[in-house]
Amino acid sequence: MFPRLDTPELLDEHDAPRADVERSLRDLRRINRWLGGISIYRRLTRHFAPFRSILDLGAGTADLLGSVNVPLRVALDFKIEHLLYRHEGRRIHRVVADVMSLPLRTGVVEVVTSSHFFHHFTPQENETILRESLRVASKGVVVNDTRRHRVPLLFVQLLAVLRLVGRITRYDAPASVRRGYTSAEARDIASRAGASRSRVIHAFPYRFGILLWK
Repeated sequence: MFPRLDTPELLDEHDAPRADVERSLRDLRRINRWLGGISIYRRLTRHFAPFRSILDLGAGTADLLGSVNVPLRVALDFKIEHLLYRHEGRRIHRVVADVMSLPLRTGVVEVVTSSHFFHHFTPQENETILRESLRVASKGVVVNDTRRHRVPLLFVQLLAVLRLVGRITRYDAPASVRRGYTSAEARDIASRAGASRSRVIHAFPYRFGILLWK
């Protein structure tokens, strides 16, 4: 297994051209729809069903939240332009905030989630984020992300070579796999989050899920 390489991604920058950003957001929505992101998200959240409120961290365009039928849905991201992209007709509350210190009361929502977000942070930062997530959740926390593995790296590199994704995604997708964690590394981080019970599972294709119970 190749070592983790923590390099910044272009979509996280503040000076990317708007057209490139919007193309990248469309790429991510297509990846979620056609490559299992939505189905994995819905399958993992069922571990805490039934629930009536959910908060998604690093929600981007909130397309994953839009796939679950829950009365209270809250999308949190540090970039307002991501949250406002294609948001018409959806009853989703949008919050711009820092995931390291969530501006929310303890136990205010039942389930806290994140998808393809874990790799953006160091192990120490992820431990802080998981602890904050458990604080504001009354039931539990669900995380999923791509495993660091040669197969997903080769796949996204192929997408880039064939120009099937935009300029930002051609750089960010391979970078995100290299920044990713193995299931064993995710398990180690999850074990330090302070949950009453934790579980790390494999999710097809080449993803892991972290489940934390309050």
